[in-house]
Amino acid sequence: LDADTPAKPDGYYGLSKAFGEQLASFYSDRHGIDTVALRIGSSFPEAKDRRMLVTWLGYDDLEQLIKRALFVPKVGFLIVYGASANRDSWWDNSKAARLGFAPVESSEQFRAKVESVPPLPADDAAGWYQGGAFVKAGPFGDETWLNGDKAR
Repeated sequence: LDADTPAKPDGYYGLSKAFGEQLASFYSDRHGIDTVALRIGSSFPEAKDRRMLVTWLGYDDLEQLIKRALFVPKVGFLIVYGASANRDSWWDNSKAARLGFAPVESSEQFRAKVESVPPLPADDAAGWYQGGAFVKAGPFGDETWLNGDKAR
């Protein structure tokens, strides 16, 4: 995925993020307000699961990303993914170069610990939606609606 891929929120959290990005885009187009939308993966002291091995953003990289988003001039409206230099990635973050963002941390230091724990069951939505555990906080109190088992 890259920043130009149409948003397809997989939960309420993602929906609120997509709305915020659209609002920022509107104000950039209408009033020329420079805005960087940060799609932060998982910023914790360490990657806790297989999903976070892909999405992890170390604190030093997070600090660098925020500073660059705040102080690089004339960005217009820009969407950038917040992830460290992890071995695996779901995202094409080439637009981050416009900010000069160059992550230096990696989730590899946590791989052995994470992979020593059995993976999530194949039917657990947290394992196959980018929103992870957030998608399980759906309107029906469980994740069965994600599999089409309940009316939407």
